[in-house]
Amino acid sequence: MSILNWRQFTNRIRREMNKVFFFILLIFIGFVLLGVFYVWERATAVQLTLVLSKKEKKLDILQNQVEHIRLEYLTLTSIIRIEKIAKEQLNMRYPSTKEIRYIRME
Repeated sequence: MSILNWRQFTNRIRREMNKVFFFILLIFIGFVLLGVFYVWERATAVQLTLVLSKKEKKLDILQNQVEHIRLEYLTLTSIIRIEKIAKEQLNMRYPSTKEIRYIRME
């Protein structure tokens, strides 16, 4: 083998090795990118889970407040309570039959 052939041979091997190295480098970069994407996805999932948990707690608190307000409304609008306040605080009473006036509507 002559020196010229040897140089061509070594140059060809270097080019092939460069192609293999480039291919291996691309595969490595691909795995690194996949790893980064996986970590990012997991971190986002954990963050969204925390946000969801906070929203569920807030929803429970608001539902409890709604129930409390609903109960308070029913208590305040009770006929028995209204009649008691009318009699005791406002000195109101039911009218007698002589005090009732009927108005004709035309």
